[in-house]
Amino acid sequence: MLRDLGIATEWIKMDPVDHFHLPDGYRFEVPADFDRYIAKLKTEFPHEAKALDEFFAFARNAYLYGLLYHVRGQDTGWLAEHSGLNLKETLEKYFGDHRLRLLLCADCAHWGSRPDRTAFVADSMLRFAYFLGNYYPKGGSQAFSDELGRRLEERGGHILMSSEVTRILTRNGAATGVEIMAGPGRLKRMVRVHANAVVSNADLRSTIDKLIGRDQLNPDYLRPIEELRPSMPCFITHIGLKDIDTAVLRSAAGYHLPQWDLNEVVTSGFKMFVPTLFAPEMAPPGGHIVVVQKLTDVDYDKIADWPAHKAAVERDILCNLERLMPGFQEKIVVCLSASALTSWRYTRNYKGAMLGWEMSPEQFGKRRPGICGPMRNLYFTGHWTQPGGGITMVVISAMRVAAAIRAGFETRDVAGPVYTNASAVES
Repeated sequence: MLRDLGIATEWIKMDPVDHFHLPDGYRFEVPADFDRYIAKLKTEFPHEAKALDEFFAFARNAYLYGLLYHVRGQDTGWLAEHSGLNLKETLEKYFGDHRLRLLLCADCAHWGSRPDRTAFVADSMLRFAYFLGNYYPKGGSQAFSDELGRRLEERGGHILMSSEVTRILTRNGAATGVEIMAGPGRLKRMVRVHANAVVSNADLRSTIDKLIGRDQLNPDYLRPIEELRPSMPCFITHIGLKDIDTAVLRSAAGYHLPQWDLNEVVTSGFKMFVPTLFAPEMAPPGGHIVVVQKLTDVDYDKIADWPAHKAAVERDILCNLERLMPGFQEKIVVCLSASALTSWRYTRNYKGAMLGWEMSPEQFGKRRPGICGPMRNLYFTGHWTQPGGGITMVVISAMRVAAAIRAGFETRDVAGPVYTNASAVES
């Protein structure tokens, strides 16, 4: 698909896909090849070999039927029968070994919720996507974004940076364009862009409250949205290092899980990723970059001192890294962290939510707000809409919106769509 778009970004294959460090010191590397992965699990857990076959056959069905329904729109009834399952109860049904159960939900924090509040179908769709090919863009993820932007402009699109979408324009119950504050600093001015379709991948609450206005919407549409739970925010720390042993970083990379409780470990643990192991040119010679992700279950509205909160979580992360790699803190050149508040400031995601609404069984797929907005010519993409969060789900929502817009445009001669993103606010 990327080649069809002319995307020329170079990709570096990630194999192993990930590393898991369990509480008892056990370390497991996930091979990029699915058959090798299953074989390794059976070697490590021979007493669970039969259960592994049964579990992954079930998970593969969830993945395939999920794609069939969410991409092709074909409902076989399988998803409806199993849509109420969560990841925790499914693992406990199939496996008795607590180490294997933890291993199979160790990356659940990456979905922004606990295993007992993560739909099994959602987890399966995201998990199997890794084995289609797990790659890192050379030069970092920004290189991929830059290339996408370049190809969009080559095809006649326009990208407006450092500008704030202040309103979605409407008339007679239909979206007709957007109002934007554009320009540098004090020279910002209001600009109106008219179009026959508006696509928002912004926070859904912001889209409703700020860009549209509740007074324009039916209370019956708003009521279910008020009841939806957001995913947890993810605390992120970026660290620049100098003169540290690459082998030490390679050995410590991955998920660190300090306890066996499947629910509690998603917030007590953390993931350490080292992009310079794949793209060393991202740091100066002799340097490395470490990115730490830690899911935080915070009461957003009750945190009065955000700087103190950020300092405390960052301090905890650095202490853990020092414990894993003695002398680590002496190698730090720069350290920058982002809390839930930081995430909200840069993305406008509700309370800094990591993946939009939580992907619990009652909030996944068709139980999420649909891609068609509450008025004509308004569409939603991203992790606030169907089917859910994560790259796979977001791509599906974008494909469905593109198909819906194209189907409408084929019947009339109109201008192209306008895409709005509330994260494109003051830089």
